Amino acid sequence: MSDLTTIYRIPAPYSMDGFIEVWGDPENAWYEWRWSDGQRIVKESDAQQYGSAEIALRDALIAASD
Repeated sequence: MSDLTTIYRIPAPYSMDGFIEVWGDPENAWYEWRWSDGQRIVKESDAQQYGSAEIALRDALIAASD
């Protein structure tokens, strides 16, 4: 069994304390994302599994920039 890993954790656009995080299982090539305002999870990928961490990051940035 593989361990879950945080691949990216970057500051969220337009936020002082928020962050975007992409996490998943690189061994099995699946990733998800979440966007936090620093206090709570604002939005997440809703169990949509991505085959690329970079595409998951792109979608998280799009969601956080709307």
